[in-house]
Amino acid sequence: MFGLFRSCAQGETPSAALQLKQAMEMLEEKENALQRKISIEHERFQEFTKAKNKQAALQSLKRRKFYEDRLQKVGSFQARIHIQEEKLLETHLTHLGDRKQIKGNLKGSSVNTKIKSSKSKVLAV
Repeated sequence: MFGLFRSCAQGETPSAALQLKQAMEMLEEKENALQRKISIEHERFQEFTKAKNKQAALQSLKRRKFYEDRLQKVGSFQARIHIQEEKLLETHLTHLGDRKQIKGNLKGSSVNTKIKSSKSKVLAV
């Protein structure tokens, strides 16, 4: 998809979040460029229509339609990337939640063992 995931310089591989961010930025740039081209073709169509140049006007309309289709595809790519970002964030948050739960369980178990050991010392005296 537009050469998005090329390896970084110096052999580093970017994280998934960074790749998605770069892809989204590139798609936004492509969207802006396509919108400019669509507006240019619309102006050209109007000029050709005023000059009564039907063939050039039809070609301009065809190019404009082509750019609009491409713009729609870019929009679907952006939606797909947005969904991937949400899934990545959700996975990250659940992973952090699991980590915190495990850490809490470990702290709780260490407290329990300290309490048990202190009780056994008290009972032994």
